[in-house]
Amino acid sequence: MGCLLSVDEGSADAVTARLVEVEAYLGTDDPASHAFRGPTPRAQIMFGDPGHLYVYFSYGMHCCANLVTRPAGTAGAVLLRAAVVEQGEEAVRRRRGAAVGESRLLSGLGNLCKGLGIGLDDNGLDVTVSGRLTVAEGPDRPPLGTGPRVGISRAAGLALRFWWSGHPAVSRTKKGPD
Repeated sequence: MGCLLSVDEGSADAVTARLVEVEAYLGTDDPASHAFRGPTPRAQIMFGDPGHLYVYFSYGMHCCANLVTRPAGTAGAVLLRAAVVEQGEEAVRRRRGAAVGESRLLSGLGNLCKGLGIGLDDNGLDVTVSGRLTVAEGPDRPPLGTGPRVGISRAAGLALRFWWSGHPAVSRTKKGPD
């Protein structure tokens, strides 16, 4: 939470965004995780080295991005649900093609990927090295809210959703007590 995502640094499409909402998925111990059934072709990346993107297409509509977080051989990832633009708002608006308020530009997992230009070609990308997309620790630790994950039916009650408490960019669905 609070990490900085940098996309396309040094280009006209450069964007820096701060994560304000994520959900954890615990691999083979979590029936809601894509890795629950083991290293299938779809979920193989989640069993690899931490610091890589796992990107998938959801409901035939939009991409969703996860950061692999656990040591190689043990699946686990964090779904990126919402961020706030720190730099590059014009690039995000071009990608989104939507007239929404600044705090809503990267709110919601599909909007986040679209606004940052993250697609299926980014699956497996190492975000710990300089490249098209990097992730770095933010300058401070925000106040956290926690609650159940949203949009799933299995293990839905687990408090594995985390958000920047009180931040307007947190998605509207089941925002939780703030």
